[in-house]
Amino acid sequence: MNKAYCALTAATLAAMAVVFSGCTTTTRRYAANETRTTVAGFSEEDINDTISRAVQSVCSQDRIKLRPGANRAVMIVENVRNDTLSRGRDAEALAEALGQSLREELTNGKKVIVYNKEAAQYATVKVEPQYILRGRLTQRNLRQDNGDVQIEYNLNLTLIDLQTGLEFWQKRVHVGKLADAANAM
Repeated sequence: MNKAYCALTAATLAAMAVVFSGCTTTTRRYAANETRTTVAGFSEEDINDTISRAVQSVCSQDRIKLRPGANRAVMIVENVRNDTLSRGRDAEALAEALGQSLREELTNGKKVIVYNKEAAQYATVKVEPQYILRGRLTQRNLRQDNGDVQIEYNLNLTLIDLQTGLEFWQKRVHVGKLADAANAM
């Protein structure tokens, strides 16, 4: 990757953190009942944590098979479909950032190389991808008795074997936040 692309990616993620965070803060609940001040929206920290957990899950399974003589599997990674309450450019930017982060983590790992459909049309050597990874980010807000809102984000991923069309791995990565009603998104 060239330096300009890396700088653009970093700038995009930083801008998204500002856009999705707004000025509101809330409490995020972590697995060990640890809480920290964070934003009600889907933040850059949420992107990094969610993608890290997802990639660890898909790569820790012995389901990704290598072709004979290959040292990594070939995978198409689509942008994540955003089905949260945000709309417009913000929603598109979040979906693109999640997809970019998935591609980055998978490519930099040891098991997968990401297939670039756009670049493949210019390639002199044809490579057939083995898998496609699809994702969808959902959100639901659950009003609590005290007026607070529990914000539930779920990144749902599905890995499909392109030879058979079978969905053979799925993962739901959950991010939960608790916000007062004025700060809920």
